[in-house]
Amino acid sequence: MRPLKLVRSELRTSHPLSSSLILVHFFTSLLYLHHACAVDEGSITHEDHNHRRLLDLSNSFGLRHESDRYEPDFVGADRSIIGRAGDDIQTLANNVPGTLNIDQGADQYWTFPNRTLFGPKSPQTSGLPSPVGPPEIANATAPDEIVLYITLTTCIQPTRSGSNPSGSPDQLKLYYSTSSNNQKPGADNGGTPVVIDEGFGWMNISVKDDVFFGVFAPTSNDFSGGYNYQLTASIDGFFASYFDYPNPSFNDSDTKSALFHTGNLTSDNSSRSDFQQWMSRPPAFTIYVQNQDNPSIYGMQRSVCALENFSKTEYDTGMVLGGNGQPKQQFYVKSLNGSSAYYAIGAIIGNSTASGDNVVGGGGTVWSPVNFPTKSDNNCALLYNLTFCTSVAYAVPANPDNSTTDLAQWYDNYATSYYENFNKSLQQIPCNTTSSAQYSLARTCVDCDAAYRQWLCAVSIPRCEDFSNTAYYLQPRAVNYTFINATLATQFNVDNDPSFSLHNKSRTYMSSSRNPLIDSAIAPGPYKELLPCEDLCYGLVQSCPASLQFACPLEGHGLNYSYGKKEVSPGVFSCNFAGVMNAAAGLRAVGVLTTSMAMGAALILMTL
Repeated sequence: MRPLKLVRSELRTSHPLSSSLILVHFFTSLLYLHHACAVDEGSITHEDHNHRRLLDLSNSFGLRHESDRYEPDFVGADRSIIGRAGDDIQTLANNVPGTLNIDQGADQYWTFPNRTLFGPKSPQTSGLPSPVGPPEIANATAPDEIVLYITLTTCIQPTRSGSNPSGSPDQLKLYYSTSSNNQKPGADNGGTPVVIDEGFGWMNISVKDDVFFGVFAPTSNDFSGGYNYQLTASIDGFFASYFDYPNPSFNDSDTKSALFHTGNLTSDNSSRSDFQQWMSRPPAFTIYVQNQDNPSIYGMQRSVCALENFSKTEYDTGMVLGGNGQPKQQFYVKSLNGSSAYYAIGAIIGNSTASGDNVVGGGGTVWSPVNFPTKSDNNCALLYNLTFCTSVAYAVPANPDNSTTDLAQWYDNYATSYYENFNKSLQQIPCNTTSSAQYSLARTCVDCDAAYRQWLCAVSIPRCEDFSNTAYYLQPRAVNYTFINATLATQFNVDNDPSFSLHNKSRTYMSSSRNPLIDSAIAPGPYKELLPCEDLCYGLVQSCPASLQFACPLEGHGLNYSYGKKEVSPGVFSCNFAGVMNAAAGLRAVGVLTTSMAMGAALILMTL
């Protein structure tokens, strides 16, 4: 048997005479075992040579009890020969976190034994319809090795004891060893470090014998209290995960709420099973939002258990179709403060269907934080989930006297009324005819309808920004009207601010809203608009029949006051289109436009 070979190899290092005597006894015992068990050595594989010990695995699942310690047990070898782990080394089971408190300056030790390394895997549970992060890349293994997945998450850390509440304590330190001669690895005795950052560290290694771990808690005079952590080893996959990009992404905010969307959760079309499963299953993601003035989670932003301990967020969530028609999860975060800076962290608890002990991926997944502000003025309000303009998911010109429900209905009905006229005109076009009779071989009436909807919703429901926002690409609107916020009105000296000059007040594109009915029906007062992207206008003209007479203004003759330009500028967007995320890469905008439609849906774009 392979364990007996290990013992025999060690005995060869003894004194020749002593070795001979021991070997006589050894082979006598081997002969006895061979006849007593009637098992051929070649019939036992490396994977199941410790099968007898697997019957006792249930005794090792209570990791949180200090009585669980590592005791190597090799058949035919005296413990004085092979060595013994100290009583303070605790045993890890597969996919079961070892959870302990640890004081500053203290160290603790763990082992993942060989019998568990080659033991049974944890049962698989149903997961997500499709992956939501990069695939795991395992180390290449030799035929007799197993990939071991190691994670450490910090759940609690010391708090600052001084008067300055900012900052975070040093990270826990984790080391591992694959040598039985180094059962307490650390910085001073040859342990291999695992990087811990923001309360999380992970690594996979290829091993075939016992693995030993050392956890060390640093000391800081500026912080009081200790740490709590979870150390997990798994032969199935990482118990916890972290991805270094934001998900969900920030859409927009008003003074008391914010809107977020995940990325596309599948690239399949609506007829595929993944698409249907995403839309019908309970939402998988959760979100944690915290004011940046609150430092409690700093240093642990990559740890699910820490986020659950310290960050409580009130939000509504559900599955929606994004601007490109793909499933996304949407979050409407409530009870925020205006003029404040926050960060949001997306996460999945467990593997989305199960969590905790014995669950593959049961420790959850975290994505990197996204920073976002809330608006300062109170004349912009978030709208989403409209019936007709389904792509609208941003703040629009508003008045606090109007409920969000009434506001959404007014804007959606306004856009719908224009679409009805357009649809009557489109029905006069021979859409379902031979290719030689169609108005275009590249575009169809379906393309025209979709382009018109996108354009119509963007120009009839403006995207609202604070008037106090100084971004160069924003267009001042309704400067002839009074502020509904008295404090804001005092802040801007209309005699000195160039936005309120007589010249600008005489220009329609600044004196009123893009749609004058907004000023009369809603009365938001002065605000700034993030203009729709010029591609929406060009796409409409290219997709629809020339007989509908759609046209875009020319560069230098209205276009610059009508639409924004898409230009790559990482981290900034400067014009609005369906599904755009705040802080998405690359958009720049200048100018505004007024529009009017005839009943026959012929469109004349004018610069005033």
